[in-house]
Amino acid sequence: MPTGKPSSSDVSPNQKEYWLYMLSNSKPNGPLYLGDTNCLATRMQEHLEGKRRDYAHYHRLDRLVYFEVWDDEEKFRARIRRVRNWPRDMRLLLIESLNPDWTDLSEEILTKESEKVGKVA
Repeated sequence: MPTGKPSSSDVSPNQKEYWLYMLSNSKPNGPLYLGDTNCLATRMQEHLEGKRRDYAHYHRLDRLVYFEVWDDEEKFRARIRRVRNWPRDMRLLLIESLNPDWTDLSEEILTKESEKVGKVA
């Protein structure tokens, strides 16, 4: 089940998570980067620290503007294929449906991940 705002109770510790996310920059109508990962907090740290030399790095896309989290790998793979084939206009509508102000959501993700680590320790 996709959601733009996952809670820590959505996924059990043994269950895998699959994240679809989009990055942008502060420019209106700037470039978009569509990515996927199994740990969004770690991936965002890599993007923010410049450890990934990819499209997002070279275009300075450091604002997390959209994400979904899935627990079913097969459905997630189908979803990512579908979204990758969408035209830019549809991706913009998707972002604006959950994040109309294009707020950077990375702090929220990093905070939730650090809270999870604190509970386990």
